[in-house]
Amino acid sequence: MILGIYGFQDSGKTKLVEGLVATLVKKGLSVSSVKHTSHKTSIDSEGKDTWRHWAAGSDPVVFSSAIETSLIKHSKMPIEDIAAMVTRQFNPDVLIIEGCKDGPFPKIAVGDLRPRKGTVMVNPKLNEIVAYVMHEVAVERTLTELPGLDCGKCGLDCEGLARKIVDGKRKLIDCVELSDIDVRVTVGAKRISAGKFVSSIVDDTVRGMLSSLKGYEPGKEIEIRLGAKRRSPRKRGKV
Repeated sequence: MILGIYGFQDSGKTKLVEGLVATLVKKGLSVSSVKHTSHKTSIDSEGKDTWRHWAAGSDPVVFSSAIETSLIKHSKMPIEDIAAMVTRQFNPDVLIIEGCKDGPFPKIAVGDLRPRKGTVMVNPKLNEIVAYVMHEVAVERTLTELPGLDCGKCGLDCEGLARKIVDGKRKLIDCVELSDIDVRVTVGAKRISAGKFVSSIVDDTVRGMLSSLKGYEPGKEIEIRLGAKRRSPRKRGKV
């Protein structure tokens, strides 16, 4: 899940983030974080090798050492793009963004200020935030087990059913389209919804196709990757 924490300067945001990260890690979750500021500041400086790379035209520049890897891009990136990059590359259970007041994700307000859109808590205690995060992570994990069709045959969409399951009010088997065949299709890192019918066809077709190949073992897990189709170069006509 992605969680924003915002507030005025010296409101205690960083201290809260420190405590939240440490507690979630102790509970076994993987956590990534982003520090956002509206000030025009940089961790790079003129004269450094990384700065010289950028001045020559490289963007972004990556600094790599025996103890650190830093990516430096000398231009502003939308917070949604940053979140997508971190999530795609590191797949954390929780991504915490400190200092960003906007964005399409739940947020926590710290201090005496007017709550922004998407704010789910104002000046909560640490244990309240931890409980909220653990619940949302459980919902996200449950969602990955559901087909994602939002067919409504159970009376709810998939997120609604996932929340009921986490709250102990429904069970996974209540999903009418849940297949006993584990078929997962992704296109461009985005999962494509598949119910019982599609899962069965994909499984039968792929296994039937591979059954004649040397090395195929019935019942074993199969992974097939299809790269993007390259465009054929156009033939030049005669002059």
